[in-house]
Amino acid sequence: MTRRPEPLHGERDLVEQAARGDRRAFEAIYRTYARTIFAYVLVPMLGDRDDAEDCLRDTFLAAFGALPSYQWKEPSIYPWLKVLAKNKARDLLRASGRRQRLRGAFQEHVEAIVGEAQTPSDEEIQREHLRAQIEGVLATMNPRYAAVLRLRLLEGKSREVCAEVMDVKIGTLDVLLFRACRAFRQACDKQGIALQRELVR
Repeated sequence: MTRRPEPLHGERDLVEQAARGDRRAFEAIYRTYARTIFAYVLVPMLGDRDDAEDCLRDTFLAAFGALPSYQWKEPSIYPWLKVLAKNKARDLLRASGRRQRLRGAFQEHVEAIVGEAQTPSDEEIQREHLRAQIEGVLATMNPRYAAVLRLRLLEGKSREVCAEVMDVKIGTLDVLLFRACRAFRQACDKQGIALQRELVR
């Protein structure tokens, strides 16, 4: 735990200036509180520094947009920023839970496109058939969605490797993967490929 950061000198005036669109005033607020929010709020909640960085950015973007309606409370804007950060972190955690469920469903459904193999030779044939069907679906999708599915779920690359290949941050990769899994299901439906169970919506 850390104690609340000391308020800025003349912080209320800075907040009012930032609310009027003064970016220098807002930068002063950011420099004062961003490090504490990152280290003592977001990293402990999310357990991932890349996700925490994404949430920190989203927190201060949201703060800048909401400042015109912010009602000042002594002695500092910090508690308000902390609440914003926690809400952003909770949103990401909820989305992450949905992504994990959807990824699991993707794995189940690509295996469910064909029936159970009866013999080793059948299994090999069916695996090739399955791969061809999956590639057929991926070929109809947004290239970035198809690429992230191939890398992460078919080739089993780590999140870090996938993010590097896709040239995105880890948090952005997770969002991309979530949307790609949903698009895969929709593409299967469009092509009339029956899945045995519903994907998580």
